[in-house]
Amino acid sequence: MVAVKNLSPGLILSDAVITPAGKTLLNAGGVLSQRAISLLSMWDVNYVYINAEDDHEPSESQAILPPPSSSFDISKECMQFFQEYDSILTSTDSSFEFVRNQNKVPVLALKSTSFAIYSSILTTGPALMDYLLISDYQLASKIARHTAMVAYICGLIGRQLNYNETELKALTLAGLLHDIGKMVISHENSSTSEKDHVINGARLIKNVKGISDEVTLSVLQHHEYLDGTGFPMGISSPKIHPYAKIIAIADIFHYHSYLEDYCNPFNALNVITKDMFGKLDPTICQMFTKQVRDSLLNSNVILSDGQEATIIFFSPNSNDPIVKTLDQKLIDLSTDKTRSINRMCTPDYPLS
Repeated sequence: MVAVKNLSPGLILSDAVITPAGKTLLNAGGVLSQRAISLLSMWDVNYVYINAEDDHEPSESQAILPPPSSSFDISKECMQFFQEYDSILTSTDSSFEFVRNQNKVPVLALKSTSFAIYSSILTTGPALMDYLLISDYQLASKIARHTAMVAYICGLIGRQLNYNETELKALTLAGLLHDIGKMVISHENSSTSEKDHVINGARLIKNVKGISDEVTLSVLQHHEYLDGTGFPMGISSPKIHPYAKIIAIADIFHYHSYLEDYCNPFNALNVITKDMFGKLDPTICQMFTKQVRDSLLNSNVILSDGQEATIIFFSPNSNDPIVKTLDQKLIDLSTDKTRSINRMCTPDYPLS
């Protein structure tokens, strides 16, 4: 057991960190970052269990070594966003656990979280996509992370489409609730299909006071595709609610960006580009993928050969950028097929 005040980045947890209420904050086997250590302090955790071979005080020489990750200049605005984001993940996690245990919708709590996301989108401004692309995937449950991120992305797309305040709030709430049916599947059937979560989700929130019919319809339709190949009803474009078309894109983007432990939005960009002239709304896809590519400029990435590089340019209609390595070599990944982008570089940012 090691005091949190004596922890250093790189140590490995031997046991999960669990609150008195039974919520898992960090999983066993996780490698501690500076951010995770700061969060432990914020959560009033005083001691954690560390792998035996790591259970020692760092030497003076170890203490002065720089962290292995890249150096980032974290702005005050970025820090503020991450604090808001952590709070949103915590509240989302709590609400979804309530749904899982009670099979009821804590509508006031979820609407409060949705409004916090909406407010965060408005106050953060154009840099929001930059922050979302480097957000930490390791905190909170998978469903909480996914639904919160989809809500954020929906709000961003809605702003680009010039939605008014009422529409943005409804769209953000629909994005937050889109997978709520996954919380009730286990109570419904022992054997389930993929389409069950959208049906169960719409059934759960239907007629709940404070949740509009358009939000319920969007939850039901977010896996429908424009060409009629989606589910649960297999309807085509004219019958799909505009919010559901946006949620479909946001859902695909976040899911494919995080197939691994680290963010790699290039997988998602390629999937959206492939499906934008059949399954997905092409106008929204083109607008959104351009925004993502613009946000990725000057971002640091790790290549498949282990090199760190900076994205400096995207050719028109290409998701494979030109990057510059640390030794100043330029690599055009649209023509060099021997290398690809492995993941984004993610900063470790303290919250105190």
